[in-house]
Amino acid sequence: MFRLSSIGDIVLTTGLLRCLRKTYPEAQIDFVVKKQFSDILSCVPFVSNVIELDSKKGFSELRNLRNQLRQNKYDVALDIHKNWRSKFICNTIGAKQVYKFNKHVFRRWVLTTFRKDIYKEVRPVYLRFIDAAKNISVEHDGKYTELIVPENIQRTVDAMFEQAGISKEKKIVALCPGASFSNKQWQPEKFEKLAKKIIDELGYQVILLGGNKESEICSMIENASGAVSFAGKFNLSQSIAAINKVCATVANDTGMLHVSEALGVPVVGLYGPTAWQFGYFPILPTSRVAQIENLQCRPCTKMGKNTCPKGHFNCMNEISVDMVFEKLKGIIKS
Repeated sequence: MFRLSSIGDIVLTTGLLRCLRKTYPEAQIDFVVKKQFSDILSCVPFVSNVIELDSKKGFSELRNLRNQLRQNKYDVALDIHKNWRSKFICNTIGAKQVYKFNKHVFRRWVLTTFRKDIYKEVRPVYLRFIDAAKNISVEHDGKYTELIVPENIQRTVDAMFEQAGISKEKKIVALCPGASFSNKQWQPEKFEKLAKKIIDELGYQVILLGGNKESEICSMIENASGAVSFAGKFNLSQSIAAINKVCATVANDTGMLHVSEALGVPVVGLYGPTAWQFGYFPILPTSRVAQIENLQCRPCTKMGKNTCPKGHFNCMNEISVDMVFEKLKGIIKS
């Protein structure tokens, strides 16, 4: 299977991987992924081998990987990325059969360009990933995405929690203020106010998660709210283990949202410039979506942008702290 990036998309393949393993329990299932994301696969027990691509080394590294994979003489190649790298690999390693994920590129373009919905049905992406393998008798097993944290990783994170003063006796909410693009990012000051409300009104603990680039924002939120920041302190598998200990997550439209759901932890997803038709909205019945509906300029992008085409960022700016807090309370009550 070929899915190079990113966090959320890799997590969304776990339903397909589980169904593959159930259909072919003795099969060798290899997963090709970018090196910086390979740590996620330590929480995916359905994979036989994780094969890393160091994309920083350029096309020569991709060619070397292709030559390596040729030697394995695969019966099937599943292209769950469908970009030029995946096409180059999957079409040239000599696999007997190649099946690809349908991106619905034209439908997305029509929706983001003309705001015209020509989707015949809205199907979550994790199910469309499974659809890519229907010709080899793989069917959806009725479950969602799935991550399983190894015990040694969980013990390490539990120890780091204890060291940071996180109590085992009080519930924890995770806040993930980062985003790949700025127009998908709720304002840090609102995360700060939300953290204070969770701590003061619910009596819960709040942890902040993110990578190195979120460290500064998370430190500001930590200093102003009493939350505890682990941004930049965990690798990907440890961040997964951290979310495995919380009762709910509040996240922008990013990978950590999908991580949370794959652990069975409901989320409040903050959605602005994208649309539910693309298939990346929460899938758990207990999860909630915070969004401003009926904006004429929405959606403006599938992936996100670092500018707002209209210059106002209303799709994210108008999501209030109270709206998100009420949705979080709805999760907790349910």
